[in-house]
Amino acid sequence: MSEKKGQTEKLKYDFNTAQAVYIKRNDKMYRVTERDFRSHNGDRYIYTKLPDGTYEHISYQGPIYYHNTNIKCKECIGEGLVQYAHNKPWKSIRRPGENYLVK
Repeated sequence: MSEKKGQTEKLKYDFNTAQAVYIKRNDKMYRVTERDFRSHNGDRYIYTKLPDGTYEHISYQGPIYYHNTNIKCKECIGEGLVQYAHNKPWKSIRRPGENYLVK
């Protein structure tokens, strides 16, 4: 049997993950996953139910984590971007035989 590698730590969420989370880019609101939400350096909103029964976007001012880690971002790079630990986004690499979608 082989040893389990990578992504063995559970991610911490400082907000209720049952609520819808949004980010603001170019004056538009986009619904995103909680993983991207906690790493986004920009306007973040949680769509929550108020005590009177109505719903509203509440601005979220919590910590920013590096993407897919529990390390808090000390120095954010760029505005309105997802923060990565190595300052570059994860890139998908096609395996041999997966080029059938490319024209």
